[in-house]
Amino acid sequence: MKEITDRLREERIRLGLTQEELAVLGGVRVNAQSVYERGTRVPNAKYLSNVDKAGVDVLYVVTGKRTPIARVRS
Repeated sequence: MKEITDRLREERIRLGLTQEELAVLGGVRVNAQSVYERGTRVPNAKYLSNVDKAGVDVLYVVTGKRTPIARVRS
């Protein structure tokens, strides 16, 4: 089973971002991003809110379940 750290790394790669780029978007230093991805620490709510704005599927990172895509009715 994938851990938060694995899913965070997966989302970063899906978005085509480096650790440094995601760290900047998340409002943390690159060493904090590295620590999150290694599993030494978990990200806080402020970081998760910031990376959500950058396109990270935070629901997936935290729970392992993808955010449902809203269907447009015609």
